[in-house]
Amino acid sequence: MYEQLLLVFILLMLKHTIADYFLQRMWMIRDKSEYGAPGGIAHASSHAIGTALVLIPFLVSNFLAVILAIIDGVIHYHIDYVKSNIWKKYKLTDSQTYYWILQGVDQYLHFLTYALIIYIIGA
Repeated sequence: MYEQLLLVFILLMLKHTIADYFLQRMWMIRDKSEYGAPGGIAHASSHAIGTALVLIPFLVSNFLAVILAIIDGVIHYHIDYVKSNIWKKYKLTDSQTYYWILQGVDQYLHFLTYALIIYIIGA
């Protein structure tokens, strides 16, 4: 059981890397500070779809996999929305320390989401 949960966590981290760094485009990044804009929704949807693809083979219930994937997408969307608006409000750029601190907090919160998913699966 623990080995499977560890594998799910590793696969969620891989999914996260692919969705955040390989699939994300500038139009998505630009849209994330506007609530409901297509870019932020598209980006969060790529996370939700990826999470579903990771979880379905491991769970008896496809329904639970889809619910957890939707939860991941919704949480991811809101974390990115808040981060993007803080960047915007304080005019932070990638040459500033606080930009990277906030980026680190953002990533940590996403990883906590995966810990929550693992906890729910293991419960």
